[in-house]
Amino acid sequence: MKVISMEKKPCAKIQKCLDAYADNELLVETNQEVLKHLENCPACSEALQLRLRIKARLKQAVNAEVVPEALRARIRTASREERPIGSKPAAWPRWSLAAAAALLLSLSGLGTLQLWKFVRSANEVSGAQDLTLSEQIGSVMRIGISDHIHCVIDLGYDKKTLTTQQMTEKMGLEYSGLVPLLKARLPERFFISVGHRCQVNGREFVHMVLKREDKAVSVIITEKHGISFPASSRLSTLEAQGVTLYQDRLQSLEAVGFETKDHLAFVVSSLEHQENFQTASALAPTVSRFLNKL
Repeated sequence: MKVISMEKKPCAKIQKCLDAYADNELLVETNQEVLKHLENCPACSEALQLRLRIKARLKQAVNAEVVPEALRARIRTASREERPIGSKPAAWPRWSLAAAAALLLSLSGLGTLQLWKFVRSANEVSGAQDLTLSEQIGSVMRIGISDHIHCVIDLGYDKKTLTTQQMTEKMGLEYSGLVPLLKARLPERFFISVGHRCQVNGREFVHMVLKREDKAVSVIITEKHGISFPASSRLSTLEAQGVTLYQDRLQSLEAVGFETKDHLAFVVSSLEHQENFQTASALAPTVSRFLNKL
């Protein structure tokens, strides 16, 4: 497979990748380029949100439809021919086959008016309430994932080691007190290698990197600025500590997020799903208590 080049006409190339991006089908390198572009381009970001809304409504509208096997084969053949460069073959759930069937019918002159009404109504509605809960969680989680990609993957902070004094200077006294608190809760063989402040696309972060051999885990904190996780989508609650955790995955990256009154916090890594979740479960109560005292 090839990685898509974004050097020329970035918006046109990005928008060709949006469907594959929404389904997490792009290669890691291409996915990072799309993510960075979306964070700086309101037009492409809005185009992605529209696709997500249409996808969600299509799923609801056709989930009960039965797709003939012959039509399934036609759709699979068409998808292989039209799949964007840089994406990997997708598994076709039943709702997406039905949606594709509706599109084929519209192209052949059947159901065009109904499809036009559907797209028109989706285009007229905006806002997070039109996204599914998983899409709402994912949109918040990408805030933390983008900082991990920027600092660890792009800038190589997983290869650096700072002294306690350097971390205090870079994090500031307000947040440096979190370092000794986390040290007492670290999983076996992990240590805190970096603590600093950083900025990605105008948003400020406090970022700590935990290391174990060749593995790096980011603990990322940022002020909410009006953004929160959807209250009705609790996936797991630490009952003893009262911290609600949210989970998401982007390619090889596992992410767990939680929030306090004024802050969003994330634990992002390339660890296996369960290990990343266990790490976040161990650290989240300490981070949450610390932030609530600020």
